[in-house]
Amino acid sequence: GQNGPLAWSLPAFEKYLIGQGREWERYAWIKARVLPCQAFTDSQPHQLAQRFETLRQPFVYRNYLDFDAMASLRTLRERIRENWEERARARSGVDKTHNIKLGDGGIREIEFVIQLNQLIRGGRMPSLQQRGLHAALYKQRKAKVLPMDTAQHLEEAYFFLRRVEHMLQYREDEQTHLLSKLDEQRAGLAHAMGLDVDAFEEKLAAHRRFVSRSFQQAFRLAGMEIDEDSDAQVLFTGDNEPVMPDAMDSMPSRDHALTEQSHRDLQAMLDSPRMQALPRHSQQRLHKLVPAMKQAAGKCPNPDVTLTRLQHFIEHIAPRSAYLALLAEYPVTVKRLAQLVSASPWAAQYLTQYPLLLDELIAWRTLLAPPDFDALAHQLGEELDASVLPDGTPDVEQQMNRMRDMQHQVTFRLLAQDLAGTITVEELADHLSALADYLLAETIKRTWPLVQPRQSAPHGRHPHTANAHTPSGSALASPAFAVIGYGKLGGKELGYASDLDLVFLYDDHGGEDSVRYTRLGRRMSTWLSTLTSSGRLYDVDLRLRPDGEAGLLAVTIDAFENYQTRQAWTWEHQAITRARFVAGDPAIGARFEAVRKSVLLQVRDPLTLKQDIRAMRRRMSAGHPNPTPDFDIKHDRGGMVDIEFITQYLVLCHARTHPVLLGNLGNIALLGLAANAELIPQELAQQVARAYRRYRRLQHSLRLQGASRARTQNTTLTQERQAVQKLWTLVLGDDEP
Repeated sequence: GQNGPLAWSLPAFEKYLIGQGREWERYAWIKARVLPCQAFTDSQPHQLAQRFETLRQPFVYRNYLDFDAMASLRTLRERIRENWEERARARSGVDKTHNIKLGDGGIREIEFVIQLNQLIRGGRMPSLQQRGLHAALYKQRKAKVLPMDTAQHLEEAYFFLRRVEHMLQYREDEQTHLLSKLDEQRAGLAHAMGLDVDAFEEKLAAHRRFVSRSFQQAFRLAGMEIDEDSDAQVLFTGDNEPVMPDAMDSMPSRDHALTEQSHRDLQAMLDSPRMQALPRHSQQRLHKLVPAMKQAAGKCPNPDVTLTRLQHFIEHIAPRSAYLALLAEYPVTVKRLAQLVSASPWAAQYLTQYPLLLDELIAWRTLLAPPDFDALAHQLGEELDASVLPDGTPDVEQQMNRMRDMQHQVTFRLLAQDLAGTITVEELADHLSALADYLLAETIKRTWPLVQPRQSAPHGRHPHTANAHTPSGSALASPAFAVIGYGKLGGKELGYASDLDLVFLYDDHGGEDSVRYTRLGRRMSTWLSTLTSSGRLYDVDLRLRPDGEAGLLAVTIDAFENYQTRQAWTWEHQAITRARFVAGDPAIGARFEAVRKSVLLQVRDPLTLKQDIRAMRRRMSAGHPNPTPDFDIKHDRGGMVDIEFITQYLVLCHARTHPVLLGNLGNIALLGLAANAELIPQELAQQVARAYRRYRRLQHSLRLQGASRARTQNTTLTQERQAVQKLWTLVLGDDEP
């Protein structure tokens, strides 16, 4: 301020921002930019701007929702109002309705609503990092950060008030924002705006009422205020049955007492050296949270277990004050957190691993809404495009992290809906598979420029920042490359922690294509599986490519066709029944589908096919031994693998005479089609289909409860197992797998 030096060195400026920068200064620095000076050389302004941005950007925009800043921002909102009232008192005869910039419903209040969203979300959504208010408002509307109608009304109010401001300044020939009290001057202002007096006054009042209401609700519009009585609040029961109360406190019948041991454990956590070493403000927040944790856990069916999981979570996040600030600022999130961890230990572990997702519990309606993949893709695309280094090259680490954050965000939303019972296991698998499809397509787009040979580029533009869809013949023309999904991805049956079975295909045009596409495949695998500060995107398995681990990482579509039709083993043909084109060049995808169809239409000897499939089933059983007396839902006799092998046999043996079986439709649908074709008994097919559906649900439920293997008591599922064994014997014979 006025006590500081007039000119600062960049190191001193950096030290100030880190050590003393305040929240209102973040608000001010949103619009800051470097101005060119004739005294500079051509390169100096560019270099200074880059150095300045490396300081300004992380100060203004945090990579997480900075809940430490919430109280300060609320105070800033009140200071805006108080500042005007002080000025008004100093100028007798002026009230806050006369100032169209600083008064009620004025321009400054519009700026606060828009810039509050920028401060809260700009770090995680780079597209919101706009200096101009109109551009910022447009980006927020496009990203659905603000409701469409609210954004439109604010935009209309802003342009109207700015026109009024300009007309006032034209008339007075000075910097003013005060409306005249004189009727004659008000009439002149209305005429200048192209309106009669009554229409002008009515329109001005309507805009200012809307702006004032939006200003008062700024934190709610930003998704940072919670209605605890919201009818969107769902209790996670852990049994896929949603409960919709008005509020948790209205459910005394659900109260459960905590044991003395739980109280002692909680006190021991507070007294631990790790918690005692926290800053004073964090310790104060922690002590404030303890009663809320006890109350929330006591409302759950398993209070002591819930409190233990809450305690483990709090111990993990406590060193990061922003997370404690979130829970302190929004007490209802403690209740929601308790419901979530009570319902599933896997969910508790996932949230502990990625605490960045904690803020998802605030936006409850968004959390429980179906994923809009088009909107998410557009938002992520803009974020990735904006993730560049000062020299204009892609910031690969930041791009990788943003993709991981988005994947975790969508997965967590689906997890919440899963635990609330609002989606089925099949719908969950469809959503997770669609998410993987999109992220694989985005990975191709981001890694393709990175495997190109370095070229000279015009000053200020790096060759790797060029559009990945430049005209054919350029180094960055779209790759003739496709990703094929096998296994759970191919069958659209992905779970939360499923890996991706992938095969990379390309169309060989000669030259350096083989080297380049191999590098692309390797770069994609690294991009997907590398463990970064935001975690890992997916584990990737590339062993299903031709010749397995000894084969090339990426193969031509011609070589793939030759291998599948002349060299592939029966088990590889079994695998291709569940394979599909996932991402990349649609032309190669179409060729793959043609290859897949020709493979499935091959003439096969039924007896030899049965022997091969039974031999592979025996090898799988040997690779997954079950030393316990429990029933392994997936691998034991009568389980999921048996059903999958039966379906694969039916496709490979009968697709030639019954083309309806060619589609990659899933085991349940294919069993139904086989029954309609009279290849298997209708009633038995329905029994096995029901068994497969129940197996999937039970497997999914056990994983959510933290089970490392999907096993249940041997006395359960007897009817389902008998039906599967009966169909196995009917289709593949009585040879024990």
